[in-house]
Amino acid sequence: MPLSQTGSYSTHIMESHIDANILNIVLLTHIYQNHILAISMPTY
Repeated sequence: MPLSQTGSYSTHIMESHIDANILNIVLLTHIYQNHILAISMPTY
């Protein structure tokens, strides 16, 4: 029983870690695209 509990626990940690990475990638991509748009847009 403890073995399976430990397995599910580590799997949960991995999933949340992957979720955080995906969130960071999405945020960075969003900021990057907005930055490119802001640069390419004429300011006048």
